[in-house]
Amino acid sequence: MTKLQDIATIQTGVFAKNSPKPNALYLQQSDFDGNGELRKTAKPTIVADNPKHLLAAGDLLLASKGNNNICIVVPSIEQKCVASPSFLVIRLHDKSAILPEFVAWYLNLSTTQKVLAAQARGTSIMSISKATLGELEIPIPPIERQKKYIELSKLQKREQELYKAIAEKRRQLLEYKMIKNI
Repeated sequence: MTKLQDIATIQTGVFAKNSPKPNALYLQQSDFDGNGELRKTAKPTIVADNPKHLLAAGDLLLASKGNNNICIVVPSIEQKCVASPSFLVIRLHDKSAILPEFVAWYLNLSTTQKVLAAQARGTSIMSISKATLGELEIPIPPIERQKKYIELSKLQKREQELYKAIAEKRRQLLEYKMIKNI
């Protein structure tokens, strides 16, 4: 097990105000759907030129405030992006040794989420600190095993989507039959 701070740089998102001539997306939790996918409705709202704050593909965003502390891998997008203060930004030092998708998978595990929730602080809105996240220990299996975990996770998500679709089709079929027999 290795502390996250030993394999990554962790920084907080930045506060920025909307601009009349924006050049960057200002990512907030509401810009992502329940699966951690960036919504197509996200539009540039700020001016961002400081390279220190610009996100790169493969960076990780951990929602550090509230009860849903999902971790998201920043996708490859053409638009400049900056994380809001509701996120902690995790930038891995060596993506050839540990994959961002594996770290996101590990941070999203229910057991890891419980550990983070137990260490969150706050009165009305719980918050995970950089220090707390940095101290979190994470296993680093060989790359091939990391890839297998990532693939299994994708298959599990797809399975859940299919179960939901099947349940919806069953509901529609039952409604149709009931209405037809009225």
